[in-house]
Amino acid sequence: MKKFLLVLVFVALGLVSNAQFFVAGSVSASHSSSKTVYVNHETDYDPRYNGFSVTPAVGYMIPGKSYGFGLGLGYAYSSGKKDLSKDFTNTFDFGPFFRYAYARFDKITLYVDAKMPISVSNDKTKIGDAVAINGDKTFAIGGRLIPGLTYRFNDHILFTTEIGLLSINYNHTKTTSAIGIATKSDEFRLGANTRQIASFGFVYLF
Repeated sequence: MKKFLLVLVFVALGLVSNAQFFVAGSVSASHSSSKTVYVNHETDYDPRYNGFSVTPAVGYMIPGKSYGFGLGLGYAYSSGKKDLSKDFTNTFDFGPFFRYAYARFDKITLYVDAKMPISVSNDKTKIGDAVAINGDKTFAIGGRLIPGLTYRFNDHILFTTEIGLLSINYNHTKTTSAIGIATKSDEFRLGANTRQIASFGFVYLF
């Protein structure tokens, strides 16, 4: 029994030592504002929106194979302001994924990720200097198939992009209001929305 356990330990150590560990991530920011000018020259300013997101990930590709596994964690913040009212949302993401690299061309590798994104978000509203009031709470879980590519800059650094325009997406969402009313929705979408045509990031190989 001891010999068997010892063999298992050496096999596990061999897999770990040969595995190609990597860390990856992307950072994004957004801003939008608009106004409406009427025929009587009056101007109505729409809410100004700001936001950013940070999405680190860790994983490994198995040497000699075309596949690997990973886990992504993320945080996103967005806010909208008009006059004295301010709405803001905090979102936390958790997403295991499976990666399959199906083609390699010198420094470029084409791959597809199968992801299971899970997120929890909380909306709040603040008017003036008042204490923020809790709004909707949202839980979402889904599945994504999204193609991408990496460009090898050197032996350790790769630049990566996901092509959301070619993705397949399913999302189940449950939103609970501040007074406890829950609503559920299911969405199936081919391609990304206009704000997520592509995303860019990096990979560092150990």
